[in-house]
Amino acid sequence: MTSADIEEKPSDRFARRVAEQCLRDRGRRSALRRGLRRSPEQAHTMHVVVAPLLPATVTADREYAYYAVAAMIASSIRDRPATDLADEAPDLDDAEETAEVTTEADRPARPNLGTSLAWAVSRPGRGRRPMNRATAEKRLHLLVRQSYPAVYQQLPGIVRHLGLVEVEVNWGQLLDDLCQWRYRRDWVAKQWLQSYYRTLHEADRQAERRNLNPEESA
Repeated sequence: MTSADIEEKPSDRFARRVAEQCLRDRGRRSALRRGLRRSPEQAHTMHVVVAPLLPATVTADREYAYYAVAAMIASSIRDRPATDLADEAPDLDDAEETAEVTTEADRPARPNLGTSLAWAVSRPGRGRRPMNRATAEKRLHLLVRQSYPAVYQQLPGIVRHLGLVEVEVNWGQLLDDLCQWRYRRDWVAKQWLQSYYRTLHEADRQAERRNLNPEESA
């Protein structure tokens, strides 16, 4: 396997570098948060962080995705002790060294937003109340009907709810999906909906098996 095969995806790299800056600099985190639900033209405080991280050439609709994801990352990050920053935001060199010893088979598929919503229903964070199933389904169906750029007004609320039940969002996958939203919305919507229902179906199947065989979970 060549190094190109295990190279960090550009979307993952962008998300990681935004998170690094948010964890190390409260001012920059605040600057990104102020851009939530704003277009790049309106998000004046975000440029200092996002502009240097954008691809060399980027269309307006994809640029919107980068800014929106950066703002949501900043809004999702809470204060952490300084001693945790090395674990939360590894240097690029460290990531590359790890990639050299990690095979593609060892890497889990990146969960999309549909999977994350299903996890919020079926397996929230420890001690957290699960998201109501009907509410999750309703919000997902509402979201996938949103056009560009209306989707960016709906997303932050869903992401915030996921944070409340301690379900992580894969920011790189979300960025890749949003970059396709304007012209391939139906395809992305299908992926989210299929993942949501498949994940819930598997969670229900496992719960039923545990109920029938309680000794297995003992």
